[in-house]
Amino acid sequence: MAESKLTRASIVDTAITVADTEGLDGLSMRRIADRLGVGAMSLYRHVANKDELLAAMTDEVSRRNPYPAPPAGERWSWRRRVHIAADVDRALYQRHPWVLLAFAMPRYSFGPYSLRCLAWLVEGFGELGVDTAEATRMAFAVWNYISGCTLPLVSEVLVRRTEDRDGAGSPLRALLTGQSVADMPDALGGLAGRGLDALDNDLVLRSGLDALCDGFAALHARA
Repeated sequence: MAESKLTRASIVDTAITVADTEGLDGLSMRRIADRLGVGAMSLYRHVANKDELLAAMTDEVSRRNPYPAPPAGERWSWRRRVHIAADVDRALYQRHPWVLLAFAMPRYSFGPYSLRCLAWLVEGFGELGVDTAEATRMAFAVWNYISGCTLPLVSEVLVRRTEDRDGAGSPLRALLTGQSVADMPDALGGLAGRGLDALDNDLVLRSGLDALCDGFAALHARA
């Protein structure tokens, strides 16, 4: 690419591709410039530094993965919005694992499009009659739970490891599949032989979100 045709958008797009394939550790201005076929210093005419670039990348990913609007004539409850957010975010994190880390850092996570996603959830929680600050705390609780549940699905990619991807060496896996486990705590005896589906990631996510929502509803009822 000729430097005269270099744009901020092309830099951000290429940076996302680099982060997707090589992780945040592999993201550098030099690597981005090499992919674009330009000098590294030319990038700084469009982005001031790597921090600004990461913020732009994160918000661009939010732009590409918005929370949807309901079909015409349909209205989604706040509980439905919570589960839709889980579907969108988990797919996003699996497609762009580095975003899970970027969203955990406030200086990268609240650009214009990220704020629209927050507003989408806050608007839903408004049904409970809470003020904006309380609705925002509820949204953060939901996001934190979704990211925590998704972390096991992308952790191998984040640390750039390839061995033991299925957790074959895990004592918990051995316990669930009915194998003998040394020094097994008595409280976990009921898990023996239950099968891996007993702690399926999607089941953990959905049941946890339902419990979280029940807690929100109970707080609203008491208020």
